[in-house]
Parts: sequence; C-alpha cells; structure tokens
Amino acid sequence: MKMFNNNNTLSTLLLLFLSTTASAAAASSFNLRVVGEDFASLSLFQAPVIKSMSSMNTNTTNYVPTVIVHGMGDSGTNPGMKSICATVPNKYPGQFVLCSTTADGTSSIFTPMEKQLEEFTTEVRSHPELAKGFDAVGLSQGNYLIEAYVSLVNDPPVKNFVSICGPLQGEASCPENIAFDLVCPIWKLDPYGASLAFSGYWKNTKSDLETFNSKSKLLADVLNSKDTKNATVAQNWKNLENLVLIEATKDTMIVPKESAQFGMWAWGSSGKDATIVPMKDSQGYKEDWIGLKTLDEAGKITMSSFDGEHIRFTSEYWDSTVLPYLGGTW
Repeated sequence: MKMFNNNNTLSTLLLLFLSTTASAAAASSFNLRVVGEDFASLSLFQAPVIKSMSSMNTNTTNYVPTVIVHGMGDSGTNPGMKSICATVPNKYPGQFVLCSTTADGTSSIFTPMEKQLEEFTTEVRSHPELAKGFDAVGLSQGNYLIEAYVSLVNDPPVKNFVSICGPLQGEASCPENIAFDLVCPIWKLDPYGASLAFSGYWKNTKSDLETFNSKSKLLADVLNSKDTKNATVAQNWKNLENLVLIEATKDTMIVPKESAQFGMWAWGSSGKDATIVPMKDSQGYKEDWIGLKTLDEAGKITMSSFDGEHIRFTSEYWDSTVLPYLGGTW
C-alpha cells in the first residue's frame, strides 16, 4: 500500500495536519492509536484486484467512454483500480477509459470535496475523448465525487452512473476503522467545516433538515435539499440513462450502509437502533429533489447488492452487474 509507508509516517502526517487545523491542546490530547495490526483494516479503502471474466465484444469500437473513480485512501494507479479499469477495454476493445487520479492517496482524505470536484472537472475536461459525455463508475467516496459532478457540473454529461458502496445520502457516523479513528478527532472539531473530504458529505441526523441545510457546505446542494430548489440539478439527474445503486450487505464503512441506495436514518435519530428511511419513503424522493422519482418511474434505477464488506465485490459480480452498463455506443 503506497498511501502510508509505515506507522511513523502516518503519525507524523496527522500531527502535522493537526498543528495547522487545531489547537495545541487538541493536538497534544489526540490519541493516534497507531498499532501495526490495525493497518489491515485500511485495505477496505482500496479497490480489489479484478480479473476479466467475459469474452471480448467485437461488434463495434464506437463505444461511449468510461470514467472510473477511486475511493478515499486509494489511487487510480494502485493495482486494484488498474485491474478494474483494464476490464472495460478487455470487454469492449477500443473503448476509452479514464482511471481517475483526482485526489490520489492522502489527498483524498485531506482535500475538501469542493476542491476535489474542481480537480475532477478539470481532469474530465482535459480529455477530448470525453467531450460528448461518458459513463461513470465510482467506488466508495468516488461515488460522492461523481454525484456532486452530476448535480453541480455535468458538462460533459454522465450517461450511465454505477455507484458501488457510495455515501450518496451522506455519512452519518464515523466508521469503526483505524483511519477514521485517526481522522475523526480532527473532524469533530468542526464537523461540517473541517478541511477534510469527510466533512463534504457529513449528515448529522441527530439534528434536523433545516440545521443540515444551513451547515452543509456541499451535500445539501448536491441533494438539492434547501428550500429554494435548483431545477438544473434535478434535470441533470433526469437526463441519466441508468442509475445503478450497489450496496454491500456487510458494509461497515458507509454508515448507515443504506446510504449507498439513498437511504438514511430518520431525522432526530442515529445509531444501530435508528429507523432507516429508504429512498422511496424519503422526502427528497417524494418531492423529486434530484429526479430520483422520475428516474425510478421510467425504470432507470437498478438496485443491487453483494454479500460482503465495503467494495469487496468479486470479479464475477463486476462482470455480470457492472460491465453490461459500460458497453453503450454512440
């Protein structure tokens, strides 16, 4: 794993970050809890290595291009992401695939999502192959980056969006993972305003919608949840050809895991005993804030799940569930 070479590197990185974002008292009391055995859990951040399973399609080379976006702590040049990106042209020869390198490695943790969105937009627009539009696949936090792009940019437009374990409705609690154990003490100093990617999609469900809308720097705009609705946001989503929402049944990184399919804890509640409001029962769906109801009634939303932890899908699942959405032609 290239993200952190050793425990001392991570400790130094976080302490340096704390020195620029928090008080000396907060830094001195910060509990790093960097122990070797805990680093195994960081593998949850990185994409699995996937093999090409299906036979090559030789019918045409005029395919819609694909953009694949990694999650927090991962990199577009890591083995897992490289293997995933390689399966697309292996299946559809001649198709252009961008394995995004926006906010690689630690930048995906410490770069605010607003800045990541700017960088991703620049990256997409730098490739003339994407000028007419593209299909998008995200892993983990990468889905929120795509979600924000569809809502607030979408030029060039996304045609098919396949989201794998994404915090689409936000993240409502710190996952129990060594990396988040390290980051969350920083984030808790200013949950919505910390200079961390996590703050860009934080949703404190213990409060209410009005409070969330007033404090959220990005997610409220992405979900079009403020009182004054942005018609462009809704139209961007309605223009999608397909929206595929994939949840890991044992996901401990997306909290609650139902956020991967636009579910969330009810306002005024939080935790394992809190009521989950599924997508179709949410106010945003019923009032079509981002066009989910329109897409659903048109048969353009597909719900899927795999049995396992965060982004730990198999080659067979990728081949049968995701790749079929990436073979469209102009």
